[in-house]
Amino acid sequence: MDILLKILHNVVLTPYFLAWTAAAIVFLVVRRWWHFRGHAKRREAQIAALTPLAQRLGGRLLGPGEAAMWTAELCKPFRNEFSVALRSKRQFDLSLDFQRGPWHVRVTEASVRYDSRGFGVRWLQEHRVEIATARLAPLKVRRPTKYNVTNGQPLSPSQLESEWTQSVSYEPETAKQADAQWVPVPLPPPMDQEFSAYGSDPAAAARELNFGALHWIIDQEGSLPAFAKGLSLTFESGFVYLVVHDHIYPDDLMGVVETICGLLDRMPGARPRHPAATV
Repeated sequence: MDILLKILHNVVLTPYFLAWTAAAIVFLVVRRWWHFRGHAKRREAQIAALTPLAQRLGGRLLGPGEAAMWTAELCKPFRNEFSVALRSKRQFDLSLDFQRGPWHVRVTEASVRYDSRGFGVRWLQEHRVEIATARLAPLKVRRPTKYNVTNGQPLSPSQLESEWTQSVSYEPETAKQADAQWVPVPLPPPMDQEFSAYGSDPAAAARELNFGALHWIIDQEGSLPAFAKGLSLTFESGFVYLVVHDHIYPDDLMGVVETICGLLDRMPGARPRHPAATV
């Protein structure tokens, strides 16, 4: 006890130690404030960049406090990140609502502060393209890449197998809640060599993912940005959505939306729905 009191008196309560501690606290507070201030400025710039697009589409741009994802309860943003590394609450920065033909579309950008372990705390951003449809059985479809994105060489058989089942083999929330089967979907040749799909009702999914629907995606490959060429789509609870681990690029967005809407136009069961309508 005497030793602890001596340390307290000779070290902890010295002016030098107290000044150092106060400086450290001030630094942490200022750094956190600076992080949030910088993020707010970037968000304002992003809203300004998307405003002309919203006006051109006759849509509505929502900021913090109003922005939200329709499917947030089904699939939380940043769900694949380590929760212990999150340094803030997940937040919705903006949502862009508009109609494309008969389809109701929402594009939402979310962010969170993340400890990168060695690279410091930084902001992660993610956006989600959501379109309301008639209810379909839970389904995931993806166009796997067959080549190494770094050197352009063909993937090895083991890499190709991993690429083929990546993301689509994981059940969406509605399939888990229903304790439904989650199995590969038999796609029509030659589309079974181009796409990977899993669903809870493989026969119904195969009817939806017909040759014309999937061929549409291949035809649009040239208009898709690099991040969307795999086009990993999830259908559940009356929505189809695409998750992108980056902020929204206004110049790239409509090519993605048009491709998904064109796919829905070619799926017999995917009828347009108002997002507030009961599914």
